[in-house]
Amino acid sequence: MYRYADVRVVHLEMTSRCNAACPMCARNIQGGRVNPNMPLDELSLADIKKIFPPDFVARLKRMYMCGNYGDALVARDTAETFEYFQEHNPRIDLRLWTNGSGRPAGWWKRLAGVLDACVFSIDGLEDTNHLYRRGTQWPKIMTAVEAFIGAGGAAEWEFLVFRHNEHQIDAARELAATLGFKKFTPKRTDRFWRDGRRVERTDVLDEEGRFEYHLEQPQSPAWRNAALAAIDKVTEGQKDYQSYLDTTEIDCKVQKDAQIFVSAEGLVLPCCWTGKLYVPEREVGEGQLWRMINSLPEGKDSLSARKHTLEEIVDGPFFQDRIPGGWRPNEGKEKPRLAICARLCGKFDLIKAMREPAS
Repeated sequence: MYRYADVRVVHLEMTSRCNAACPMCARNIQGGRVNPNMPLDELSLADIKKIFPPDFVARLKRMYMCGNYGDALVARDTAETFEYFQEHNPRIDLRLWTNGSGRPAGWWKRLAGVLDACVFSIDGLEDTNHLYRRGTQWPKIMTAVEAFIGAGGAAEWEFLVFRHNEHQIDAARELAATLGFKKFTPKRTDRFWRDGRRVERTDVLDEEGRFEYHLEQPQSPAWRNAALAAIDKVTEGQKDYQSYLDTTEIDCKVQKDAQIFVSAEGLVLPCCWTGKLYVPEREVGEGQLWRMINSLPEGKDSLSARKHTLEEIVDGPFFQDRIPGGWRPNEGKEKPRLAICARLCGKFDLIKAMREPAS
């Protein structure tokens, strides 16, 4: 893979804490109880300054906050971290992805002077957004949007499309224009997927594990993820899906711009997909990625930027041997292929299809 000297993009997860409970997020169990396997952690400004020294920051092209489990708006030092990166690299592109439901107007005005863009994940209008962004509050989101845009910030609106909100796309687009958003993007989710096949709906649970309602795929084929449908059509089941994962050509997305992902624990991995280590239905330490991590000299600590420099980690065996070694065709139990890389960077590009209509 790329080396430490090549790194130009950082994807930063400030915290694993969140004010929302989105049902398709691995942070919780289908919108209910918090994932018991996930450690609650957060990067402080002191961590940031240790992990990313000024000379490293000065050569970056972009730093953005999104993450796997948390929302950076709830982290204590988010604004200060963006300001630190801007201080040491005035040309860097800084971006935030957030549900926007929190923080006073002054905080958003402060970010407006720092960020190149803030992407608000708002999946519907006032009567529907909370069905997926559970726990968020529309008035708080509007406070954030109006304060950020009013202070000159460049805001974008990303809208995950479901059956319950697909009829609102045009109205949301009009509202986005009225509010002053620079861009409005409906997204075709890739998460209607279970046991190697596409599903039409998924259950939403409360904190006691009781069923509340369903999330369903959009009725219109135009708002369904075309790559997801294509995989389903080709594989027709778990056995054939595994054959697809074993053989599809892998074209690593983050290798193109030499990107690293730093988690709320301070773990350094190539991308957020390889950083999704804690899933509710699997014991910690199980699975392909964990086997790779546990084979390192210090296990998980080998990837900790709180214990090692970025250079030691990126130029070390995980980036230079384990991950690219997982791209080879499946060689059996001793050298299995990395399923996460095949799924996200294989022939059927689920991420690209989120923003593109079916052909």
